Amino acid sequence: MNLQKIGQRIHYIRTEIVKLPQREFVQRMGLGQSNISQMEKGYTLPSCFFLFSLHITYDINLNWLMTGCGNMYNKPVTDNG
Repeated sequence: MNLQKIGQRIHYIRTEIVKLPQREFVQRMGLGQSNISQMEKGYTLPSCFFLFSLHITYDINLNWLMTGCGNMYNKPVTDNG
């Protein structure tokens, strides 16, 4: 697991997709600002609560976030039948 790559993806989501400063980005997820900078720099691993909140709030595919594989967003399940 590459913390730098995970941090880069978190930074990309925040700055390029939702376009929010750190404080507002985490406040929308119901979190405090304390660790977001450390995560974006690749110094710390995101907590389970952060990952869950990111997934629920911004519909981010956690497999993509952690590995870089797949789509950034979760795709809705479609009924073809």
